[in-house]
Amino acid sequence: MEVFSADLRSLAVFRIVLALLILAVLANRATDLSAHYTDQGVLPRTVLLEEVLSRWAFSLNLMNGELFFQALLFGLGMLAVLGMLIGYRTRLMTVITWIVLLSIQMRNPLVSNSGDDLLRMLLFWGMFLPLGAYWSLDRARKVAAPRLSTHFLSFATVGLFLQIAFMYWFAAIKKSGPEWRVDGTALYYALSIDQLTMPIGTYLLQFPALLKELTFATLGLEIIGPFLLFFPFFTGPVRTGAIVAFMSFHFGIWLTLDIGIFPWISAFCMVCFLPSWLWNNASKLGAKILKRSSTERHAQHLGGRGIFQPHWLRLQALLSPVVGVGHSSVAAGMAADVGQSQPAAESLAARETRRSTLDGGERITLRSSFATNLLAFFFLLFVFSWNITTVSELKMPERLLPLAYFLGIDQSWGMYAPYPSKDDGWFVIPGTLRGEEQVDLMGVARGDFTLRQVSWEKPQYVADTYKNEPWRKYFESILSYSDQRPHFGRYICREWNARHTDSEELMTFQIVFMLEKTLPDYQNSTPQKKVLRNHDCFS
Repeated sequence: MEVFSADLRSLAVFRIVLALLILAVLANRATDLSAHYTDQGVLPRTVLLEEVLSRWAFSLNLMNGELFFQALLFGLGMLAVLGMLIGYRTRLMTVITWIVLLSIQMRNPLVSNSGDDLLRMLLFWGMFLPLGAYWSLDRARKVAAPRLSTHFLSFATVGLFLQIAFMYWFAAIKKSGPEWRVDGTALYYALSIDQLTMPIGTYLLQFPALLKELTFATLGLEIIGPFLLFFPFFTGPVRTGAIVAFMSFHFGIWLTLDIGIFPWISAFCMVCFLPSWLWNNASKLGAKILKRSSTERHAQHLGGRGIFQPHWLRLQALLSPVVGVGHSSVAAGMAADVGQSQPAAESLAARETRRSTLDGGERITLRSSFATNLLAFFFLLFVFSWNITTVSELKMPERLLPLAYFLGIDQSWGMYAPYPSKDDGWFVIPGTLRGEEQVDLMGVARGDFTLRQVSWEKPQYVADTYKNEPWRKYFESILSYSDQRPHFGRYICREWNARHTDSEELMTFQIVFMLEKTLPDYQNSTPQKKVLRNHDCFS
């Protein structure tokens, strides 16, 4: 079971990274508070409850539809994330963060993607883990913090590790089309989706042979890569190599496809796998560098320099409980090097010695309670079973569905499956004002209410026509779900006419999708005008 144990230092880095990612997500979504989360936006609560959300789903945001209340919840979430970031009452802050994040995601599922699902599940498993054991205020606040073994094993670590592996394995199973498994054209089609493709991705389309190899490499990494994370031999080096491979893979996605924060979440969640082998080698290297720099400082301060070193020494003594290890020998040596009085140096060393004596010189191994392990084991089986149902004819028992929707642990990893979409295009929203002027209303989704001429030409970069990933995902949703288009239409009328009167008042408009099929072998297709809705603001 050694391959399923986590290093507490890795869990601490995981906590910090997870908190920073959630802060980025909340900050990005906060720019559309009114549009996406209030009753004056694209999805009022009545519509959400009647047409979109499961009746078992949970969301604090449903308590009130006003902007002030939504801002209050976002603010609460950010405060909890900051507490999680610095490790203050870590478990409590993690639980609060999970509740707020789940509530925000459930308030508008139409703007969420697979990255949001992964982030929610990472936070879910984090609630069962000692994320604040290292590099946290929780540890620093303890007067005599025990020396901890860096190894931690529980069903929660198994659940976290396998959750990440499930994402890749079940995504690979779903990639069943010949584009992935036979002719290797999946990346050609993926990079031909102009709504997502970045300039570098467009440039790569010039190299079909490379794209074919990268297609098979992507599928291979999703299948084999997770096994390398659990490789029982030479675990440290092999696992580190697999982590680098996955991070590089997602960095490549970020360079080529504009799919929001998903690549960052997928890449940086891998830090939880960082092995003790890596930390121990980094520690040895750091000790060598510190010893060398200490010798150099000793030579430099023979001339009487170094007035700041005593202050640095005191700071180091204060921070050592946060790090979780003592530095008595280093501190005493540095104090002697810079000419600090011998009693002061002995005082620092003595304090660490007393602490070591109190621990008995042994490291304490953290363990989860029986109840926590039992609960984590249940959810591990639940999540595995749920993923099995997404790739087979098996179904979850009806009585268990409410639990999945209430906790937000339902998931499906169908990215570019069974093959990348071959339908591409761009949106045009031509509107007619009371003065009979024609205007382009696509800017409304970006907060731009200036009068712009309608253009049917394909934009140079279609991805730039969307304000951010949540808006792009929303447009994708109304393309698929026709029942959401009237609500978007009312939002456009309401927002435009709140800022324009008289001859500039909006009367009618269309929501048009210029459908452009991606054909094999770089063939060109003629865009087709697909009218999704004719909307009258006063009907």
